[in-house]
Amino acid sequence: MVEEIGVIHAIEQCDNQQIIVVETRIKSTCGSCEAQSNCATGSIAKVFATKREMLRFKMNDIVEVGQKVSLGIPEENLLKASAMVYCLPLLALVVSALLGQSLLPLVGLGAEVWLIFFSAICSYLTFRFVRRYLSSSDQGEFYPRILKVFPLEIDNIHIKQV
Repeated sequence: MVEEIGVIHAIEQCDNQQIIVVETRIKSTCGSCEAQSNCATGSIAKVFATKREMLRFKMNDIVEVGQKVSLGIPEENLLKASAMVYCLPLLALVVSALLGQSLLPLVGLGAEVWLIFFSAICSYLTFRFVRRYLSSSDQGEFYPRILKVFPLEIDNIHIKQV
């Protein structure tokens, strides 16, 4: 299970259901490398602000804004989604190039530019299909789940009388 800590950003009521909006920060791996002081990539990564992702969850428990939650997604689902995003468009590129090489000359488009254009369009459409499929599985197997809700941290200032 790949886990991440998020913070409850907002609580909404929709059709007698409580929907919480959880904010997570997308982290760069450059911050944890030993060679970051000598690396140009690490310097460039520091310039750009950290990106934030807002996720929506249905929840019946009583929670408050500012409370931390643990989110998780199984490794198998993450690997499936990664394979779909990276491998399917690449496979579409190869298959469309092979098909286009034999079919495009039959319709009078024998130039190599048409083959490149056809392969690029097929790859792009495959990527869009995969993206739509993964985003339509909202609350499905590729969407993270709330694993744990942490208690609200209250900053108590203890005053010691002398």
